[in-house]
Amino acid sequence: MNVLSLDNVAKTLLDYPLFEQVTLGIDAGDRIGFIGKNGAGKSTFLKVLSGELEPDTGRVARNRELTMSILEQRPVYSPGSTLEEFCPVDHVDAFRSLCRELGLRDLSVRMETLSGGMLRKASLARCLSREAGFLMLDEPTNHLDLDTIEWLEERLRAAPFGFILVTHDRYFLDNVCTTIMEIDNRRVLKYPGNYSAYLEKRAEREEIREKAEARRSSILRGELEWLKRGPRARTGKDKGRKDRIRNLLDAEVQKELAMEEFSSSHRRLGKKVLEMHAVVKGFNGATVLDPFTYSFRRGERIGVIGPNGSGKTTFLRLVAGEIAPDQGTVVKGETTVFAHFSQTSAAIDTRLTVIEFMKALAERVPQSHGGSLSAEQFLEKFLFPRSMQDVTIDRLSGGELRRLSLVRLLATAPNFLLLDEPTNDLDLDTIRQLEDYLADFEGCILLVSHDRALLDRMTDSLLVFDGTGGVRGFTGTYDAYRNATAEEASRVLPSVERRDERRAGRQQKTGLSFKERQEYESLEHEIAELEKEQKLLEVSFQQLAPDPLSLERDTKRYRELAGILESKLSRWEDLAGRAEK
Repeated sequence: MNVLSLDNVAKTLLDYPLFEQVTLGIDAGDRIGFIGKNGAGKSTFLKVLSGELEPDTGRVARNRELTMSILEQRPVYSPGSTLEEFCPVDHVDAFRSLCRELGLRDLSVRMETLSGGMLRKASLARCLSREAGFLMLDEPTNHLDLDTIEWLEERLRAAPFGFILVTHDRYFLDNVCTTIMEIDNRRVLKYPGNYSAYLEKRAEREEIREKAEARRSSILRGELEWLKRGPRARTGKDKGRKDRIRNLLDAEVQKELAMEEFSSSHRRLGKKVLEMHAVVKGFNGATVLDPFTYSFRRGERIGVIGPNGSGKTTFLRLVAGEIAPDQGTVVKGETTVFAHFSQTSAAIDTRLTVIEFMKALAERVPQSHGGSLSAEQFLEKFLFPRSMQDVTIDRLSGGELRRLSLVRLLATAPNFLLLDEPTNDLDLDTIRQLEDYLADFEGCILLVSHDRALLDRMTDSLLVFDGTGGVRGFTGTYDAYRNATAEEASRVLPSVERRDERRAGRQQKTGLSFKERQEYESLEHEIAELEKEQKLLEVSFQQLAPDPLSLERDTKRYRELAGILESKLSRWEDLAGRAEK
């Protein structure tokens, strides 16, 4: 059943046309991922669909039976209001239940005191509790921890309703959506299939475009040859041909701008990068970091994961030296230069133009391959063409402002990147460019992110925060970590069953001799202690960059434990089997 239909719809904001001639239909069961560049008009398009904004031209028809629920990027609430007052009036029980699922147990808490992640969870609870027939979700995964993202992913996959969502999370798009809708060059197009299928279609489209480009280049060469022949060879069509050449050359420049990758200079790191010795940090009586000791090495790429409020942002601020530890020391190497890209942009004078903002840092930016670029040229490399550079910052979209802040930060030539949710509000093309930059970056990277694809591609080890001050290391990608934790969880049930067997065995010991009964009772304690030691060794094997000598010693002990455990378990089973009921 068709629930939304658009006929020749167009919309302009601030004298800038966002989309035009949009004609399409949306069915009740559609699961649409909506993608496009920052500032292309995705949020505005959703507002036109919902009726919050009227189109300039064209018509939007909505099914009379359609009920919609909307998740905004930035929720609106009254100052001083509580979480209880944030819930929908007609679905209070459903809202409370979802809040409990999402870890929001205190409904009397004031909305302005909630962190970004908690505020996003509250907004999700309100949106989902309305039990609407169709959902519009604008960046639903922003500020969420990885466990909550996977919870939402499973909920949407099993949902009976349709939805359209704007997100940069490629795994989310791939796992949840069955249609991809793209806004590009003022047009909105739909592609059947998930994000992987869309990429295949896009690759085909790029191939066609490249063929057209080759033909255009051939025409351009012919036109330039004509231009070089001199005035005598030209006819009365002289002006028309000059205009044609100018348009062809402009297209060539735009192609070069679109294909540029992130690139900037960075300083060489010395042998000593950063050392943290027994660092402790707490806030409001709660410990967010227990004694933590680690020495960072050149070239390390570490992902930082954990639930909302577990201390990940605090950890980055400790590393950067922005806050001091309660105990312990943080010692920075003499050559270490940080670039801290935080979740919230620093205060910026929005009256400045884009180029003024860049020139306040430097007139020229050094490049990794040598030489330098002017501030104008550097901005062009990051998809800020000359036509945008005289625009004041207050006219940029949220994603464009984030990209501009990132560009200016990278221009400082850092060698240790501290990235706190860097993909928030960025479009997919910018994320891919950021990944290209990070792939070539030779310094250290400490990355807090809920973007599973970014973690998998850009990190080779993890720091896992447990929310109570504990941190454990894991060598491998995020995908490997999830697989390892799933396997660990699957071993819990057999372990419980074996303890039950031992408990039953204790009840059956009446048929054993006095000496065997004593041995039987002591064996269970010995086995438990040996298993505990074995578990601690398994955890140590997952630590980042273990000491080679310690690793050799622990590996030898682990093998010894395996043999001892096998022998003692065999003896315990024999005694349990001979005990009388």
